[in-house]
Amino acid sequence: MINKTFTVEKANRFIAENKHLVNTQYKPEEHFSAEIGWINDPNGFVYFRGEYHLFYQFYPYDSVWGPMHWGHAKSKDLMTWEHLPVALAPDQDYDRNGCFSGSAIVKDDRLWLMYTGHIEEETGVRQVQNMAFSDDGIHFEKIEQNPVATGADLPDELIAADFRDPKLFEKDGRYYSVVAAKHKDNVGCIVLLGSDNLVEWQFESIFLKGVEHQGFMWECPDYFELDGKDCLIMSPMRYQREGDSYHNINSSVLFTGKVDWGEKRFIPESVQEIDHGQDFYAPQTLLDDQNRRILIAWMQTWGRTLPTHDQEHKWACAMTLPRILRLEDGKLRQFPVKKRPISNPIR
Repeated sequence: MINKTFTVEKANRFIAENKHLVNTQYKPEEHFSAEIGWINDPNGFVYFRGEYHLFYQFYPYDSVWGPMHWGHAKSKDLMTWEHLPVALAPDQDYDRNGCFSGSAIVKDDRLWLMYTGHIEEETGVRQVQNMAFSDDGIHFEKIEQNPVATGADLPDELIAADFRDPKLFEKDGRYYSVVAAKHKDNVGCIVLLGSDNLVEWQFESIFLKGVEHQGFMWECPDYFELDGKDCLIMSPMRYQREGDSYHNINSSVLFTGKVDWGEKRFIPESVQEIDHGQDFYAPQTLLDDQNRRILIAWMQTWGRTLPTHDQEHKWACAMTLPRILRLEDGKLRQFPVKKRPISNPIR
C-alpha cells in the first residue's frame, strides 16, 4: 500500500522551494550538513563508481526529528559534498512512520540499500528490514519482496519492537547484515542476518549479547576487519561510566576480537570508547579503493540542546569530519582523511 503523506517528490520540491529561507550564520563550512531541516545518523556510507556516497537520516520539513527520510550527498574527496535528491521517503505501508537507519553495498555495479521500516500501530511498534536498489546511484526503487526481515524471524528471547539499523557486508561470497536488537534481559544485542542474493534473508545468530553495564539497547552496529582483528562498533544507550569513559548518555564503542564463523558468533577481546567528545553518535564506516577504513558519525547525540532550532534557523545538526581508522597495539587510532587550510576559521 502506498502512503502519499510523504514522498520523495514532495521532499525534493520542498527543499528546492524553501532552502533559501535557511539562516546560514552558524552553518559549518567543513562539516557536512543538509540544505534545510534536521539530520541525524549517517546511513549508507559507501564508495561507488569512484565517489563517496553519504546517506543520512533526514527530516526536511522542520529542524527537529520527524518521520525519517534518507537524504543523500556525494563527494570525490570526503571534504566537498554535492547534495543529491532525497533517496527514500516513508511512502509504503511497511515504512509509513519512517525510513530508519541502514546501510549500502555494491553488487554487480548496482547500489543496494538496506533500511529499517518503522511502523506505529495501536498494538505497538514494529520494526522491519527493507531493501531498495539503484542503477544510477541516485534514484532508488524499493523491492516488491519488502519487508525482507521482521520480528517474526527473531528468536523469542528478543524484543521485536527494537530491531533496527542493518549494516551490510560481504564475506566469502555471502551477504550479511548486523542488526541492532534488544534482549528480554534488558540488554543490547546484535543479530546476524544472511543472504545469497540481497533479497531473501535468514536469521543466522545472535552475533553478540551485551551484559548489564553495557546499556539496554545497542544502536547502529557495524562489522568490519581492521589490522588483523574483527571489529564491531555500535552506539549503546546508557553504557555505564568507567573512569573517564562513557560519560555521554549514549556512547559509541568499538569491540575488537574474532568471529567464529562456524557458530556465527562474535567473541570479544576488548572494548573501548570511540570518541570521548560530547557530540558523537551512530558512527558508520566504509572501505574505499585505497583500502582505507573510513568512519563518519553524527556530530550530535540525543538529549542535547539544538540552538539553531531554538533560533529558528531552519536547520539542525551536522556530521563529523571523516576519519581513517587504524589499530595500533590494540588501541584505536583515528586520522584525518585530508589536511587542508580551513577557508574561514573565524566567522
